[in-house]
Amino acid sequence: MRRELPRELPTITVVLVFALGLFAFVPAFRTHDNLTAVGENAAFIGVMACGEGLVILGAGLDLSVGSMMALTSCTSALMLSRGIAWPAALIAGLATGALAGLINGLLITARRLPPILTTLATLLLFRHGISLATQAKTFGPFPDAYNAVGAGWTPFILFIIIAAGFAVLQGRTRLGRWTLAMGGSEQAAALSAVPVQRVRCLAYVVSGLCAAIGGWIVMAFNNNAQSGVGQGYELNVIAACVVGGIRITGGDGSIAGAALGAVLIALLSDALILTGRPENQTGLFTGAVILAAALIEGWRSRARLKSVAKIGAQAA
Repeated sequence: MRRELPRELPTITVVLVFALGLFAFVPAFRTHDNLTAVGENAAFIGVMACGEGLVILGAGLDLSVGSMMALTSCTSALMLSRGIAWPAALIAGLATGALAGLINGLLITARRLPPILTTLATLLLFRHGISLATQAKTFGPFPDAYNAVGAGWTPFILFIIIAAGFAVLQGRTRLGRWTLAMGGSEQAAALSAVPVQRVRCLAYVVSGLCAAIGGWIVMAFNNNAQSGVGQGYELNVIAACVVGGIRITGGDGSIAGAALGAVLIALLSDALILTGRPENQTGLFTGAVILAAALIEGWRSRARLKSVAKIGAQAA
């Protein structure tokens, strides 16, 4: 069978061309403040896309990541407002994210509920629950030590470290191989002694933890938190996974591609702002990018089927 091009190649090409074009023709893009803002946007979307990517690779879907960002950041902010030390507040926020992911995972695995309906329900429950608990109050400012993760290039560096860790997890660990096997065929994975339900539940826990880290980055960068944060971010996160080459039905793609997709989404958003486009046009261009990714995926699928059919004909 002929060697296929990497699924991430179109995203890499578009990111490089787009970034070089902005750098050459939009002077405001080259400023330090703008580049750090792009890095921060890529960071929180990218960190959440790493967790979402793991879920999608295993043939799941998590629509609640934006709401988990609000839930976890408000949990930490509420504790900080009561004088609790920032390390304890941070741990509480991360633990809340993992717990929220565990709730999603258990509902999907133990109760056998559809992922899309389950996470759509928890999207609403988590966000409106924390809004009622905090009375939609805005919290802040926070201690400088807590905000350090949102300063300068720190968010982007943290994002790169986390993305590299996920790349190792996917390519070098049993969890990564099991997740891909599940996405390819859950029945075949189960027959191969893969603990399907446990792996799927763990993927949702990791997604919740990544949403908590994304929430920490955003609240540290803005020096405030409120229950409306992260609204609609789940669309950007899923878009980052799709344009990064992860097949939406699972079993193919890479988390490194999802990270690249997050960079592309951040560059696209920044380009629209710098060129004076209305903010509501961001979704229009993001949708066009997703459609292009879907067309590329369709072309790849047809090419793969033709290749397999040709080999079968030759063997016959």
